[in-house]
Amino acid sequence: MSSLTASRVVQNLARVCRVAAWLLVALVAAGAVLPAGPRSLLLGVNNLVSGLVPEAVSGLLVFVTPFGGAFRGDFAILAVILLLVDWALCRLAAAIRRPR
Repeated sequence: MSSLTASRVVQNLARVCRVAAWLLVALVAAGAVLPAGPRSLLLGVNNLVSGLVPEAVSGLLVFVTPFGGAFRGDFAILAVILLLVDWALCRLAAAIRRPR
């Protein structure tokens, strides 16, 4: 595999992490501020994501908001971790591309 191909694979992995992180951020925001009606539509998505959250952070930093929703700190932590992985993968892709 050439260095250009490897770099592109790593860049695509970084993009996947970035998109997943921003989707989690949107889910956290929606769950915190949406009224009860539309928020009930998110229950299936919340259950799916809850199954993907590592047990060590599952249920951590979950707070009731004044809007009647809940701030999911475990989802927010996972989003931050994904953004850090994205950053590291972008650095790795740049290092692979750099001529030696």
